[in-house]
Amino acid sequence: MSSVVPPDSGPEPARGGRVPGAEIVRLLTWISRSAIWIGGAGILFSAGLVTVEITVRKFFGMSLGGADEVSGYIFAVSTMWALPFALLNRANVRIDVVYLRLPAWLRSFLDVFSLVLLVGFVAVVFWHSVNLFLENRANDTRSITPLQARVWIWQGLWILGMALFLLTGAVLFVLAVAALLLWRHDRVAGLIGSRSSEEEIASETAFLDEGSSGTRSDGRRGV
Repeated sequence: MSSVVPPDSGPEPARGGRVPGAEIVRLLTWISRSAIWIGGAGILFSAGLVTVEITVRKFFGMSLGGADEVSGYIFAVSTMWALPFALLNRANVRIDVVYLRLPAWLRSFLDVFSLVLLVGFVAVVFWHSVNLFLENRANDTRSITPLQARVWIWQGLWILGMALFLLTGAVLFVLAVAALLLWRHDRVAGLIGSRSSEEEIASETAFLDEGSSGTRSDGRRGV
């Protein structure tokens, strides 16, 4: 089984040296990892809020009001904030039955092409979302619920996660194209390629090892 880096370490080192742009990717990984911790805390908060809402409604016949609405906002924001981390760790699901049987050079071109399509789609959504956010911000739009939440605040947080995703995708695109021009297909695969079954097994094993030890080799707590 080939060794791979843990999923929070950015792209795999290429043969014969460190990956160009590794510092930028490492910074984006740190930012995106922080974002998923915040999003995870938000989901735990919303779960607690819904639990309290159900308990109060069951035993006291009352309602806190807005628990389901706030939970929906938090879920949307935390999901978007997790996408950059998923992109950096190549965790996005792809149908690769044919892909794995293709030559390395063709896989590299397909990886770059798929990244362009993915980032391009998100860029279109981002453009329209920003326009909607600016309109709602100017009108101070509120939700048509008893909570009367300012919709533009949650939209802004959602767009912030999308902006981080686009920045991450742009950086990976530049690095992948540079590696492709150098005919370094291993670098392209390490940046944006579909993860092999060996890598999946190794990453899960790494997480299990970190969970059992409680710390990583660098002394920090495991994520």
